[in-house]
Amino acid sequence: MESLFSDQDFLDKNSGNNFADIILPVPIPRMFTYKIPKNLQPLIQIGLRVIVQFGRKKVLTGIIGKVHNKPPQAYEAKPILDILDDQPSVNPLQIRFWFWMAEYYFCHIGEVMFAAIPSGLRLSSESKIQANPNFDVESSKYPLDVREEKILEALEKKEELSYEDCEQILGIKTIHPILKSLVAKEAILIFERVQEKYSPKVETRIRLTAQILTTKGALEAIFETVQGKPKQESILLKFLRDVPVFNKPHLNEKGVEKSTLLEDGDSPSSLNTLIKNGVFESFKHVVNRIEEEAAEREASVLSSTQQAAFDEIKSHFETKQSVLLHGVTGSGKTEIYIKLIQEVLESGSQVLMLLPEIALTTQIVGRLKQVFGSQMGVYHSKYSDNERVEVWNGVISGRFPFVVGVRSSIFLPFDSLGLVIVDEEHEPSYKQFDPAPRFHARDSAIMLAYFHQAKTLLGSATPSFESYYNANQGKYGYVELNHRFGDATLPEYHLSNISADRKKNLLKLDSTRLLREKIQHALENQQQVIIFQNRRGYSPYVQCEDCGWTGQCVQCDVSLTYHQFAEELRCHYCGYKEKIPPSCPACGSTQLSTQG
Repeated sequence: MESLFSDQDFLDKNSGNNFADIILPVPIPRMFTYKIPKNLQPLIQIGLRVIVQFGRKKVLTGIIGKVHNKPPQAYEAKPILDILDDQPSVNPLQIRFWFWMAEYYFCHIGEVMFAAIPSGLRLSSESKIQANPNFDVESSKYPLDVREEKILEALEKKEELSYEDCEQILGIKTIHPILKSLVAKEAILIFERVQEKYSPKVETRIRLTAQILTTKGALEAIFETVQGKPKQESILLKFLRDVPVFNKPHLNEKGVEKSTLLEDGDSPSSLNTLIKNGVFESFKHVVNRIEEEAAEREASVLSSTQQAAFDEIKSHFETKQSVLLHGVTGSGKTEIYIKLIQEVLESGSQVLMLLPEIALTTQIVGRLKQVFGSQMGVYHSKYSDNERVEVWNGVISGRFPFVVGVRSSIFLPFDSLGLVIVDEEHEPSYKQFDPAPRFHARDSAIMLAYFHQAKTLLGSATPSFESYYNANQGKYGYVELNHRFGDATLPEYHLSNISADRKKNLLKLDSTRLLREKIQHALENQQQVIIFQNRRGYSPYVQCEDCGWTGQCVQCDVSLTYHQFAEELRCHYCGYKEKIPPSCPACGSTQLSTQG
């Protein structure tokens, strides 16, 4: 598909431009043109977050996608209200990637933006009410009822109220009709209070004042002052124990956390007295929510087989953008990944490694952390909104040149990707079904690498048909690892004939005699047993006992699987789902039963 946008559209050309096209998180297939106020023109850059009015009442966070001098023909451009960033939160390469995704997956650019930006970087707005200064109760031709008077009385004591405040004042949950009436009587004004969701984590720290630190003999004099005041003396001694300013005065700048000085039950009032007397000063310090971890080990030395595979991958990268690494389970693909990552990081480029599901791959994340330590960030939905924003900002600042994450990690603000690794590339969890964009993270990662002129390594013990086909056609490089690393051996397996056991009447609880014997043997040896069942959901289908109706997918014409936890029927081919009906859609009977 030919792109609607050229590379020139994403160049940061902001000097002397009066209009900006803003990407907004709405399902409409275009950007929206806004006027750049003169005071903001020197600050405007592509990728900055801005606040704009959308429609009559909505206030949204948008991303500057383009700057120009062409006023819109169909409407009068509204002004940009404010800029949220000092530096762009999104870079031009990301925006280009967003537009590709919108075109390729048939969705809107606003939907891609909504999926890409962490919710902590989007604005939250809350409706607030305040008294209309031009309203006079006595001269108003509209009488107020008792509840309306209570709201106005509350506004005399407090400048503004939220909807929740009003509900608590009146003790009711349906506040909208009352506020609507007050607006009609011109007694109140309703407005949107806009604020950022993300807030940095700060802690209060304590340090000596500059006067005490630099004045000769001042600290000794303080000790004389606090003699006979054991609580103040205890706090002072504790500070000097943690911050040895006599030998290392530069440590005073960072100080010590306030809670540390008070953790042994020392009095906050004693600390406040020392602050009031000019001994200490308190200050706010921004701290990282994501803890720093030092690297604990060097990368392992590759075996001869692994080294040969590594060299073959490097050779393919000289002529091809993507390589498929087909390695059996336990062949040591992770160690090859590590060596490739090290080389790319040493060259000054960034690395993205995709995993199908962080919760199921904690072992590999732990191994990578041991080697890369604080260079490595982890990005997934289990993190809080604020933690995800800190990883996002860490990629921009260079704190995390290497990120491991799930499919949403492809949206991170990389500006110099050198390598993208997609581990277990065959996994279906790389596909997003709902909401839009309905994308495949593996395919999107290959395109992301293309935009960065980076390389892509796809790893799997059971490659997908698409990747295997592309490798056979010569589109991808292909490298095999057929042997397990070290002394690892493949698990022993046995085939059990269910039909034969059924004929001999040896089948019990749908299990063969061989299976029962193996389970019993494992339990007797204090070992664990896992039984895998090749079925998803609680029941393969739901059927009406009266007429035989079964739920069918409206798109695939296959039976819908019943999932008990969500009380819904799902199609495992296309992702369609619907709530289980209370009665049979065909005959109206309530006799619905799960089958299989």
